[in-house]
Amino acid sequence: MSSSSSTTKPHPLDPLSADEIRSAAAIIREKRGQDNTTYVFNSLTLKEPAKQQMMLYLGWIKSSSQPKPVSIDREVFAVLIDRPSGLVHEITVNLNKNEITSWNKVEGRQPTVNVFEMLEAEREILKDERVKEQCRQLGITDMSMVYADPWGVGYHEIKGKRLVQALLYARTSPNDNQYAHPLDFNPLYDLNAKKVIDIAVSKRRNSSFERPVIPMANHHFLPEHLGEDRLRKDIKPIEITQPQGVSFSIRDGHQLHWQKWDMHLSFNYREGLVINNLSYRDMDGTVRPIIYRMSLAEMVVPYANPYKPYNHKMAFDVGEYGLGNLTNSLELGCDCVGKICYLDAVLSDLNGDPWHIPNAICIHEEDTGLLFKHSDYRTGKAHSARSRRLVISHIVTAANYDYGLYYYFYQDGTIQYEVKATGELNTQVLAADEDAAPYGTIVAPQVDAQHHQHLFSMRIDPMVDGPNNSVAEVDVVASDLPVGHPHNSVGNSFYPVTKVFNTTDEAKTMASIERHRTWKIINESKIHPYAKQPVGFKMMAHPTPPLLPKPGSIVYERAMFASKTLWVTPHNDQQRFPGGFYCYQSEPSENLGLPQWTKETQNVRDTDIVCWLNFGITHIPRVEDFPIMPIETCGIMLKPVNFFLGNPGIDIPPSTRQSTKSAYANDATCCRRNNL
Repeated sequence: MSSSSSTTKPHPLDPLSADEIRSAAAIIREKRGQDNTTYVFNSLTLKEPAKQQMMLYLGWIKSSSQPKPVSIDREVFAVLIDRPSGLVHEITVNLNKNEITSWNKVEGRQPTVNVFEMLEAEREILKDERVKEQCRQLGITDMSMVYADPWGVGYHEIKGKRLVQALLYARTSPNDNQYAHPLDFNPLYDLNAKKVIDIAVSKRRNSSFERPVIPMANHHFLPEHLGEDRLRKDIKPIEITQPQGVSFSIRDGHQLHWQKWDMHLSFNYREGLVINNLSYRDMDGTVRPIIYRMSLAEMVVPYANPYKPYNHKMAFDVGEYGLGNLTNSLELGCDCVGKICYLDAVLSDLNGDPWHIPNAICIHEEDTGLLFKHSDYRTGKAHSARSRRLVISHIVTAANYDYGLYYYFYQDGTIQYEVKATGELNTQVLAADEDAAPYGTIVAPQVDAQHHQHLFSMRIDPMVDGPNNSVAEVDVVASDLPVGHPHNSVGNSFYPVTKVFNTTDEAKTMASIERHRTWKIINESKIHPYAKQPVGFKMMAHPTPPLLPKPGSIVYERAMFASKTLWVTPHNDQQRFPGGFYCYQSEPSENLGLPQWTKETQNVRDTDIVCWLNFGITHIPRVEDFPIMPIETCGIMLKPVNFFLGNPGIDIPPSTRQSTKSAYANDATCCRRNNL
């Protein structure tokens, strides 16, 4: 986000400013000037204060033994990589004291791949003589028309090296769709040594050809390639206006207020957008905390093809590349429509210098239809109110895929997170007589789009009316009583069954569509005066199969967080990423992240907890997903359950034709009222 003003003291959770990044890097460079080792800055990010300290600072809790902090020192967490050895350094810098407070060397781990490492890798891979020779064998001599998407290798038998595999494509012109022309070999590249160390040529599976002829038919989607005559002419403009301005305000760059919602926005290289300190002002004016911190903490995209080199495709886009690193610079009227507020992001490059992403975050309001309505058929009186939501979003591009990541906040207290998957299918080449089944779909002649999943893990650190919460599982079941029983005489009885989790073992659980399963984050010390139940928020996840690769597989053991719909753990400031902090090339046997943290049974009832809610898409590609994929959505929703004393949106004024600028469509001569 935009750096804080030099005259404004930053909030403890504000992202680092450009000046803070420069200062931290300079302090580290001065210390490292004593040795001659070549190194790169993998990341420089805010080291967030401990949650206990922040809650005291915010006034959300009070302690007789711990006074409210007047200020909290700004600290930077830096990760450096020595080249070519690959030794990792974890460094903490206190900016208030201008000193290094900790420096640890970490062996055998690989941090997130910086976007600048990927760009560097593409340049070096395409210079390699063996890569050029493979291209010549495929009839490609113009290397300026060859492109490499560097991917993580998942897990590799080569140890101790920082590796990427490159998926190669050709283009017929600079702005051509490269995914229509996939090549059949993958170079293996060492990021620290900056060289290609191997090349894997994919074997034909059910073909008479040893190698395919690369398909060069174009499959365009850019308007300049399609031509003006192919664009639709029957679309009339929709104008979204707010002549009196927006209903939200932003203070000090990061504190956002919208109607009854308050929150702090942060941004980092790994999670991208983070929502902190989320609260809602109740009807009586009481500010009620709901969530301390919420972020998309990890995702995994396992592909289904079991043959080399494709069985190394298992992208962890958060932990391996970083959503912040991959964030787009958004454009007014295209990515966001209406009256828009944009926030910039500031991250760091390999030299430790700040780099800016203009318009990284989009904030705006949307009309979402009816909030409520009732018509009294006796009196003929009807009352309705329009629903509006606040949208906070950013869009990331991870090689071929683009993900729109949206936080929605509604007037009735609902919180929603939605992923809109789009972009392009990851494609592989087929020989002319080769079949993609059963692991893919032929989306164009000789172009195979392999089956895969997109599985996301949301980290929700709740604060529902206080720091100590519990989670209850709610199943809706039919009565066990037979039809004709006095308590089920006509057989229509059903009801919710609620189970409060006591331990981490109980709280590893799966979705159940048959039981309409939901979960409630509850505060058992706050009982609702009407419902006589603990106040809470209901969690619902987009229904999807869990991780489909089998237990014991490499991707399953590395991404075990995706094997359940929900995990609940005791809060720990160090436990932020469900696949582990160092998930890049992680050893399957280590089961980093959630499975490691929950090996021992721990209490999760009436204590400070974290919920890990998983959701996603199982994607069997369609021809209609090519050459560019229409939006596919998934997500989660949190709704108040016996939290308020009534509908919190009841005070929304009714909308009128004047306030919405609505008009009859027959003004445009397309129809007649009551006679379409």
